Amino acid sequence: MTENGYPNFDYRKQRKEVRDIISPSMFNPYSYVSGCLRKAYEAVLPKHLMGKKGLRILDYGCGVKPYQYIVEGVADEYTGADVGENPDAEIKLSAGELLPVEDGRFDAVISSQVLEHVEEYDKYMSECYRVLKQGGLLFLSTHGTWQFHAAPYDFNRWTHLGLKSLFAKHGFEVIGCVPVLGQLAVPTQLRLAFFESFANMTGSFGRSLFKPIAFLGNIKLMIEDKLTPARVRDRDSAIFLLTGRKK
Repeated sequence: MTENGYPNFDYRKQRKEVRDIISPSMFNPYSYVSGCLRKAYEAVLPKHLMGKKGLRILDYGCGVKPYQYIVEGVADEYTGADVGENPDAEIKLSAGELLPVEDGRFDAVISSQVLEHVEEYDKYMSECYRVLKQGGLLFLSTHGTWQFHAAPYDFNRWTHLGLKSLFAKHGFEVIGCVPVLGQLAVPTQLRLAFFESFANMTGSFGRSLFKPIAFLGNIKLMIEDKLTPARVRDRDSAIFLLTGRKK
C-alpha cells in the first residue's frame, strides 16, 4: 500500500498487449504520454472506487482492457464492450448499436480514448448514462489536441469546457478533470507522430533511425511538460480525463 492508502499497481505484470498500450518503450513516440495517462487512471480510479466491493464495471470501447488491473480488488464483474470481433470484449457491437444490457446495471463505466472515434457521441453518452446506477461514475478520457488517427474513424477533438458541457448535457455532475500532457509539450508530441509516420513509410531502415529520435523526444516531452504551468495544462492539454457522477 502507498502512504495514501491506495494499492501499489504493478503494470509490468500485465500481458504484453496491455503493457504496449499503458507503458510502451522509450523508443516508442508515445511512451511519455502513455505513462502519464496510466498514472492518471491509477490515481483517479482508486480515489473514487477504493473501499467499495462487488462493483459491476463496464469498459465501453474496451480494446485490450488496459486499466482493468487497477480495479481488480473492487470489481466482481468487469465487462468489456467493443465494436467488431474483439476477443477481449464480452459484448460485441456493430457501429452505432446500443448496449444489450438493462438500465442501471453498472456501478461505473470506463471509457478510455474512445469518444474521439465515435460519430454519434450523444448516443454514446446517453448509453453511458442509461446503464449506470443512480450515483454511478463515468471515467472518460479523450483527446484535446492530437493528430488524426483513424481506427478506423477519427471524428472529434474537445476542449475541457466542451467536455464538461457534454457531461452536463447528458446528466452527469463533473467531479474531476485531469489534464494529461500540457500545451508546451504537445507540439513535440505532434512532431514525433509525424516523424514516426514518415519512418514507417521508409521501411525497417527508417524505423531503426527513428528509435533514437523517439527516445530523445520522450525526454524532451518530459522536460517541457514539467515546465508547463498548471493553469495552462488545465486549459490546454493533449488528453483530458473526466470523472462524472450520474445525477
